[in-house]
Formats: sequence, structure tokens, C-alpha cells
Amino acid sequence: MIILKKILFIFVLIFIVGCTQARDFSYGVSQLDNIDSKYNTTVETYPNNIPEIDLMINELKELKKLPLEKDQEPFNYLVDYKILNLEVERMIIKGNKYGKSGTTKFGFGCKIRPLITESVSFRNKSSIIGFEAVSLLREFVDKYPEDASSVGLSYKNSLFLNATFYQISKEARRDSRVINNFCPASTVLELYQAEFRKKTNLSEDFINNLSYEEAAPIWKELRGIT
Repeated sequence: MIILKKILFIFVLIFIVGCTQARDFSYGVSQLDNIDSKYNTTVETYPNNIPEIDLMINELKELKKLPLEKDQEPFNYLVDYKILNLEVERMIIKGNKYGKSGTTKFGFGCKIRPLITESVSFRNKSSIIGFEAVSLLREFVDKYPEDASSVGLSYKNSLFLNATFYQISKEARRDSRVINNFCPASTVLELYQAEFRKKTNLSEDFINNLSYEEAAPIWKELRGIT
């Protein structure tokens, strides 16, 4: 009876050990997969709205605190890469907030200068963070090629992303150059002042003393742009 109990104990122990997953890179990835499943995302796709992006970033930051028995550094690379790309996506969404009105590509009027400059700012930020993500990915692939490959990441991804962020940066610079050349702040201010005189009860003295930075938010509010 005692021998039988010992045998049963050994079998139970073997079963428990066999079912316990080692806390290594694969284990970390499985936890990351759970988060991706929750938000219906992958290593290359992200939520299409800012609230979910922010929630996912917070979950990933918590996940990074997960202590692994080994492979902590490659796992940190992967999580940091995901976080950077989520931050890029957040900036891109903000940069696309005004649609065609946020770029000079499809034609423009000088009064929408603040929409274009705001969009340019967010797109520039997205490319800066994006290039940081590319550098991090290349480090990850250099140091841990097998781990990177196991989650579908390689130099090919970095080349594609680098080209994408270069194009975003290039178009943002173009928009900035065009709007500043054709619609300097002083000219746009005059247009706003003329509109305020026609469409508001603001005093002449107040209107005359407005700076462009003060007038732009008033114009946006007048047009119902938030």
C-alpha cells in the first residue's frame, strides 16, 4: 500500500511538472498573445482607436514586469517594440484627425493652416517614434534572431517600417513647407480678423490685438472644429 502511494505520488509529480510551463521567452509570448487576442491585434496590427491603444499600452507595461526565469531581455525587446508601435499608431490617428483637411495634397485654403500644422506635428512625432521602433527591432533581430523569428520578426519588417516612416516624414515636411510658403501666420491672422468682424460680436480693439496663436483656436471654435 505504501509502495502504491509512492508510485501514485511520483506520477502526480511528473504530471504537475509536465504541465508547468517554464517561464521563458515562449511563456512571455503566450501572455502577450492573450493581450493580442483581447484586442484582436497581432505583432504587426494595432487597435484603430486611441482609448484601446492606451489600454493596451498599460497592459503591456504591466506585462513587462512579469519576471521570467530566463530570456528576460529578448522578451523586453518584444514588449518595448510593441509599445513603441502602439505609440506610433496613436500619433498617426491624431495626425489623420482632420482627414484631407490636414494635408495640402488635395488642395487647401489658408484658413485651415492650424489643421495642417497640427497634423504635421503629429505625423512628425509618429515618424520619430517609428524610427526608434525600427532601431529597436534591428537590435532585437541582431541579438536574438531565433526569438525574433519565432514571433515573425526579421530585418524585412524593419526595412518595410523604415520606408513607411520615411514616407510619413517626407509628406509631413512637404505639407509644412507648402503651408508656410503660401499661408504664413501673419496672412492667416488677417483672414481670421476679417472673419471675426463679420461673424462675431468681438470688439475691434480685441480683434486687432489678437496674435495668430490666439486667433486660431477662436476660428476653430467658430467653425465647430474640435
